[in-house]
Amino acid sequence: TLVIVNPGHFHAGLILRRRHADLSRDVYIFSEAGPDLDNYLKLVNSFNERADEPTDWIYHVYTGDDFLEKAVAAAEAGTVDIAVFAGRNDKKVYYLDAMHKAGCAILTDKPVSIDSDGAAVLEKTVARGGKPIVDIMTGRQEPSARMLRDLLLCKEVFGEFRQGDEPMIENGTVHHLYKTVNGAPLVRPAWYFDVNKQGSGLCDVATHLIDNAQWMLFADEAIDYEKDVKLLDATLSSTAVPADKFELITKTPAFPADLADRVKDNVLDVACNGQLDVAYKGVTVRIKTQWNLEAPAGGGDMHQQVARGTVADLFVEQGPATEFKALVLVKPHTMTAEAMKAVIEKRLAELNYTDAAVEVYKDGRLLVTPPSLMVDGHEYHFAIVRDEFLNMLATGKEPAGLRTQLVAKYKLMASARDMALQK
Repeated sequence: TLVIVNPGHFHAGLILRRRHADLSRDVYIFSEAGPDLDNYLKLVNSFNERADEPTDWIYHVYTGDDFLEKAVAAAEAGTVDIAVFAGRNDKKVYYLDAMHKAGCAILTDKPVSIDSDGAAVLEKTVARGGKPIVDIMTGRQEPSARMLRDLLLCKEVFGEFRQGDEPMIENGTVHHLYKTVNGAPLVRPAWYFDVNKQGSGLCDVATHLIDNAQWMLFADEAIDYEKDVKLLDATLSSTAVPADKFELITKTPAFPADLADRVKDNVLDVACNGQLDVAYKGVTVRIKTQWNLEAPAGGGDMHQQVARGTVADLFVEQGPATEFKALVLVKPHTMTAEAMKAVIEKRLAELNYTDAAVEVYKDGRLLVTPPSLMVDGHEYHFAIVRDEFLNMLATGKEPAGLRTQLVAKYKLMASARDMALQK
């Protein structure tokens, strides 16, 4: 039975987009009253009311300042046993710790924590044992990410990581504060622009990019943070948000008083951009996140990734040049494009990717099209992660590195934030 604790982001709703046989129809929601809850209930009620495959959830909603105490009591009474989190990030880890201590398994949106204090709480929570804690890493379901990883693990295609002045892996994204979702402007809560509540440029979207690196390098193996991870450098930078754009995005007519120290000439300074360099067992990785104010006409989110190998470099590119579609590209070093094409086709056949394809791209690199079995779409990926989590609970089998990789991710981001703030 699910319990949703103080929802403040639509990701908490996507968990309920489809029913699952292992989940009770009863869903318990404990929350503060306010627009975040109102928007959440509007979303999840729409799943029950839609014409196509409506859900039949029964929502039990409690609002009040003591919502956490009520949620803990429900867990201790055995009424609920899976806690879901997606909302303000500054308090999330403390709510999570309380619900985990009360006996719940945890399925949470990223980031779990946004500073060193939060990372320390998470580490203690994980060390306590108990049921699994999973942050929803939909990036592992992206066809482009899966395809790149499949190629990276093939020595005939990739070789070994290439030594040089550049990082062995680079992964960067560009998102937009003002964007449309399903044809309508996405309304963000005012607190989203407070990096002490949402998280800075090193503690939010960076979660997905760091997770991608850990997945590429460690798969499901455990990480020893003190031995395997070395932070090399970290920086933060800001995006300027004028008052009119803030009102357009949040539907709030003025900057909140607690942001006053970051407002100058009616423009809010948001430290939402970050870059960090890290080495995992000697493999150097650069992570970069950027938030622009709004996308250009016809534009969308952008993604650039490269893994540099001795045999070939592997790329994921998503931007204007690719019509904002994520493409997987291969640049061979030791053979012709035609020879590499044959090597990749052999690899795809070994993986039983029957309808995957390889062709020479317009710039001479090779374009690899993932197989149709790799389902694309953010909302579908949430369902896949949820279902894998439920299967983990049903079987009692979890990946060997589940807990140590979770802790490593958030310790790294917290350390990077501390390093950047000291500059």
